[in-house]
Amino acid sequence: MTGLSKARISKGNLDTVRTSTKAKMAMHIEAMLQEQYKGDPDGLEKLRRKVDTSPVTSSGEPAQLAGWVHQLEFLPWIPLPTTKAVAQTIDELLEELLTCCRNEDLPSFKTILLAHFKSHELDVDTRAQTGKKSVLHTELEAIQLIADWERADHLTRNLVDYLYWRLITSLDAEWSSHYFAGRQTMPLFSLVMVLPQAGLLETMKVSSRRNIYFRPVRRLLQFLYALAYYFRYKKWPARAPTPKTLAEIFYRPDSQELADVSLISSYFDGSTKLTLDLALQHWEQLLQHFIAVHPGSVRPGPPIPLIMLALQWQTLLVQDKGRSFLMPDLHSYEADWRRWREQWTSLQAQQNILSEGAGQSVAEPIVWPAWSLNQPSSLS
Repeated sequence: MTGLSKARISKGNLDTVRTSTKAKMAMHIEAMLQEQYKGDPDGLEKLRRKVDTSPVTSSGEPAQLAGWVHQLEFLPWIPLPTTKAVAQTIDELLEELLTCCRNEDLPSFKTILLAHFKSHELDVDTRAQTGKKSVLHTELEAIQLIADWERADHLTRNLVDYLYWRLITSLDAEWSSHYFAGRQTMPLFSLVMVLPQAGLLETMKVSSRRNIYFRPVRRLLQFLYALAYYFRYKKWPARAPTPKTLAEIFYRPDSQELADVSLISSYFDGSTKLTLDLALQHWEQLLQHFIAVHPGSVRPGPPIPLIMLALQWQTLLVQDKGRSFLMPDLHSYEADWRRWREQWTSLQAQQNILSEGAGQSVAEPIVWPAWSLNQPSSLS
């Protein structure tokens, strides 16, 4: 998109690109857009408005996380004001902390951290309803004892983890509530996290060396299949699709030939990387397989946040070349999700009062298939 080489982009520090190079990048992007939207001036204008309204921080710099959420909005059907506000708050905090780092101003660093989390003290307290201090609350006390940058780094890593999952649970509740018209009864994104072998977390013992855990990409492809199947038949498939099943639907990259079982299996075990472009192509192939295309027919859009996060978690949660994995605390994740979901429901109710007849229609709640939640018995 930029015209820069992969090698240059991989170095990072894109802010240091020369002014002349930035001008060339702008010309390259403009030419690409003119070609992409040839014959569709309305589409190009809509995109320009999207770019022009991308969030910025109080300093005027691009708000990275809020900008990402902004890209995921599909107005008017999927507005994400709550998640965008959460992301904007994190962007502002990180920008202030990075400024302190550049200025080597440790006292201000501590002050900013404490002020931020004290202003979100209600979030902290709801995690500690058992009467015990939450881990986050304990970390807040430790902030006041920071005496050097090494200690600040250690504590900030834990707090950034908290902020990350706060953003993800908000997006999970808000985006999926719109995508499924408020019908889901539990978090969606956890369905594409790492899935350990049944009993592994409880006993820390492997019952079989086969499928010790399922990777996020495997779970993503199986869930996309189930979702397309659900849109077609209004029910879930009885079991998870096998590599053979998917190979009969997916095509090889940049080819008109159907994939073979070995390619799908290599997606499953992580030996072949699945990209965002490939995932979107496979989604279209699933829809083509399950849903006939008629003039004027409307087909469901891809669950892009779910796809993007599964691809990220394939790297973030699977480590040591697959020899180890990280598992989020799903009890805390669901508790956070329910708080955001309640907030979304309240917001929808307010909008219904202001605009009679607006809002989501009431329909039967979605219950995810058992095989997507637990280890399939046939593969245990």
